[in-house]
Amino acid sequence: MGNEILVIVVFTILALGVGFAWVGGYLDKYQSQAQAKALDAMGENKASYGLKSTLKGQRIGNDENINNLQDNVSDQAGGLVGKGGIAEVVGGGLSKGL
Repeated sequence: MGNEILVIVVFTILALGVGFAWVGGYLDKYQSQAQAKALDAMGENKASYGLKSTLKGQRIGNDENINNLQDNVSDQAGGLVGKGGIAEVVGGGLSKGL
């Protein structure tokens, strides 16, 4: 019983410390680095991911075929500025500014 309380207290203190650091903005540079590495692992950059999520987030209609077409178009548009795309240099430059 005593060990369980100790674990709870230590976890609470750790969670509060991370929460205060996050709200205070001390983790921003680490968050940006982690985000860049995660996108790099998926073969994307900030520009391609942003373009895809923006185009997919605004649905044109309720038809499944139109939604599939919209998904394909957004994937292709994001792929142009993503890694290996025709405009990869443009996407990389935009990603550094984001």
